[in-house]
Amino acid sequence: MHKTAFIWSDSYLDYSFPGTHPFKSLRESMAKRLMEERSFFHELDVLKPQPATRQELEIAHDRSYIDQVKMLSDIGQGMLDEGDTPVFKGIYESALIRVGGSISALKSIDSGYQHAINIGGGFHHAKRSRAEGFCVFNDVAIIAKIAEKKYRTAIVDIDGHHGDGTEELLKNDNILKVSLHMFHRGFFPGTGNLEDNDEKTVNIPLPPGTADDAYLLAFNEIAMPILEEYRPELLIIMEGGDSHFDDPLVELKLSTHGYLNVIKELHSLSHKVSGKIILLGGGGYNYDATARTWVISIAELTGIQSIEVDTLHDCCNTFSSPFVMEKVKDTIQKIKQVRKNLAH
Repeated sequence: MHKTAFIWSDSYLDYSFPGTHPFKSLRESMAKRLMEERSFFHELDVLKPQPATRQELEIAHDRSYIDQVKMLSDIGQGMLDEGDTPVFKGIYESALIRVGGSISALKSIDSGYQHAINIGGGFHHAKRSRAEGFCVFNDVAIIAKIAEKKYRTAIVDIDGHHGDGTEELLKNDNILKVSLHMFHRGFFPGTGNLEDNDEKTVNIPLPPGTADDAYLLAFNEIAMPILEEYRPELLIIMEGGDSHFDDPLVELKLSTHGYLNVIKELHSLSHKVSGKIILLGGGGYNYDATARTWVISIAELTGIQSIEVDTLHDCCNTFSSPFVMEKVKDTIQKIKQVRKNLAH
């Protein structure tokens, strides 16, 4: 048995919205192809998930909502929210297998794997009784709720959008939630600002134009000390690819190098405690950039080092303007003050 499990089903590709909708499963198929071309599957074990059960969905979602999704899915038309998440025929079953993938990732950790990867997961906007932001069922909250019974659990969300559904669903759970995301007036979902922070919720709102230097400053100044003090036995990482500088929906400016620095820090942190990591996907609407970002991160967790992996990187690091850097530094100081106030 290798130390890393890669959860995969070809049925993942069915979760792909039609027409000009930005969420396409092409990201996942591109990432898997890049991994195949670089012989990753000699170094990790591929596990096939089972669809999530009704009982598992009810950990986070109302029965009436689950019934509604099933009914609309069978019809093959309608909307699951105010406009972002249209129904297509079979969306219910497509969502079940993706949630099942994240549950399988957790089960593989329970069975002895150190790291488990489900790039088909990461639906952090889904709420208890409604879909939101392309997300039907919230696999992140479901596995976190299961995991907290056994592990001291932390979630680190580096998707470009705030994981509002996960935060809401885990409000009363003993789980540390750290999120770095873009925030400004009118940007979806409109949550995750400083006032949304509490003892177990660490939101780090970043302005448009935040590049590697400012992003990593915020991460190292805020997220890492809190995580080091918390010492999670299980680290759930939500690595949406939409913080990348080439993403069409988000205006953050992370490069693949910036992403990798974050993953390296989290990887190192985890091995100081238990080494248990679940890596989930998330957003990402430049499919090439998202696929490359995921594969580079999987290589880090799996211990694969090769020139073929290096060729997936962007040419260089990105840099924030002085104006953006000052705004990020100001946010860092404000969060430190919030944390200080909470401690008292």
